[in-house]
Amino acid sequence: MAAINQRTDLDSYVTVMAHRDDLATYMDNFVQLTETMINYGFEYGGIQSEGLRTKEMEARLAVSFNATFYDLPADYIELIALEVEYHGRRNPLRQVSPQILDGTYSTATGPPKAYTIQGGELEFRPGIDPASPYTGELRYYAQPQSLLTHSANWVMTEHPNIYVYGMLFQIALFADDEEGREVWFSSFASSINGANKTAGNYVLPRVNIC
Repeated sequence: MAAINQRTDLDSYVTVMAHRDDLATYMDNFVQLTETMINYGFEYGGIQSEGLRTKEMEARLAVSFNATFYDLPADYIELIALEVEYHGRRNPLRQVSPQILDGTYSTATGPPKAYTIQGGELEFRPGIDPASPYTGELRYYAQPQSLLTHSANWVMTEHPNIYVYGMLFQIALFADDEEGREVWFSSFASSINGANKTAGNYVLPRVNIC
């Protein structure tokens, strides 16, 4: 069979591996569920698969923070670091729980010292006066492009086994195939772990936004 270069190649190969020719209607569902496991991890049968976290997923944004609350990027998965510039230097902020943020840090405005994440937003303490914004940098893990809307992405081309095993696991769940579930999930988790070993300190070029 030809190399897996496009979503259609992936669907064809998974269909052959599953020995099923009646799954076309559900392939988008299998892709969607597999991408959720790729992005956020999954546990099955006592085996924990972490989410995919590689250097290709690292993104950095130069941001003007002009409010106490800041919407996280649409492709955000997990924060790596957050820094804000004041007093002539770049200051790493402390991430805390919402409870600690409320109980420890002032609600007045001023140079932020800490933040929490909830409801898809960053909340700074002290708060930020819109009239006195702060330049900062947000480093985070970004979701790979979805194969629901793109014909290919770097995960599929560089680590096709992740999609193949993930989709075969979803098919085994769909078919109530206990043996298949164990085999394919173990293979999926091992593939994620292998890819994550490439993670490092490299980050993508900075994108400036307001």
